[in-house]
Amino acid sequence: MRYARCVICDKNNMSDTLVRNPFQYGGVVGGSSFCNRRKELADLLRAIENGEKLFVYSERRVGKTSLIKYAFSQLAKKRDFATAYVDLWSTDDAASFVTATAKAVAESMGRTAEQLLETGKTLFSRLSPSVSVGEDGKPTISFGLKSNKEPGPEIEEVLAAPAKLADEKKVVVVFDEVQRILEYEGDQIERRLRGIIQTQANVSYIFMGSRKHLVQQMFLHKSRPLYRAAGHYPLRPIAAPEWIPFIGEKFRKAAKTISDETILAIVDLTQGHPFYTQHLCHALWELCEAGSEVKKESIQTGLKVLLDRESYAYTSLWESLALNQRSGSLAPAGTG
Repeated sequence: MRYARCVICDKNNMSDTLVRNPFQYGGVVGGSSFCNRRKELADLLRAIENGEKLFVYSERRVGKTSLIKYAFSQLAKKRDFATAYVDLWSTDDAASFVTATAKAVAESMGRTAEQLLETGKTLFSRLSPSVSVGEDGKPTISFGLKSNKEPGPEIEEVLAAPAKLADEKKVVVVFDEVQRILEYEGDQIERRLRGIIQTQANVSYIFMGSRKHLVQQMFLHKSRPLYRAAGHYPLRPIAAPEWIPFIGEKFRKAAKTISDETILAIVDLTQGHPFYTQHLCHALWELCEAGSEVKKESIQTGLKVLLDRESYAYTSLWESLALNQRSGSLAPAGTG
């Protein structure tokens, strides 16, 4: 994260202070850097409170993960929720699905090494839990399979665990990048998911995906086990009225000025896409000195800065492509 030197005035003195750039992109965005999706957040929290099953989908980097993590932060204030976030991106088969799910469920119920280990042993008798402590001093739990056989009972066990927790707390389980399941051999995970979640009235399930055609195949194709197993909630770019106060406040706090008209020009260029909007505002915030104003003509300068920074990455990607891939990428639209 970049910092800029900003002169900020107060009643008593002028102080030369290093101010952190408030616009975040490229990862999970939370706290004050999260552009508040009021309606989406309310809809998601209501679905979770009601124990609903929901399929949230969008293109990549529209902010699904940031939204669910922000929702989790709101639920944490209530202290009566267990929130399990399962990132399926790194999984490639039923075994890795089992261990990733067990890890998320165990971590939803404990923070200390002792709590994690006790939860792991109590809920997952068919798995081997182990706890390690990272460089930050925080414990983390991992699981291994006790058998080399293809998991079957283990799948049932990890999928049954949330319902057991629901006797003590309200439970929400999030499967992020759910389309990875389609790349597993066979459809046993889908079939067992369908059978289990239909009986768990007190557990909310949120399925999130970013490859629209694949996730729609999972939930809309009649031949798939998860057909109509969850409601649908498409996540779209953030509307301009939500960006105006968010962007304006970030600049004002650093004694910088930006008009609503300029913000609208930024959002029009980025189409309200969170990643690109935050990325461009990040560059414009750096270019603008304290006490100055971001003009509409500054947008093209900021855009050039971004393109110059990313040129090496794009060049490296281009050079890594095989000759036939380069040819295909240059084909006229509609020919490939």
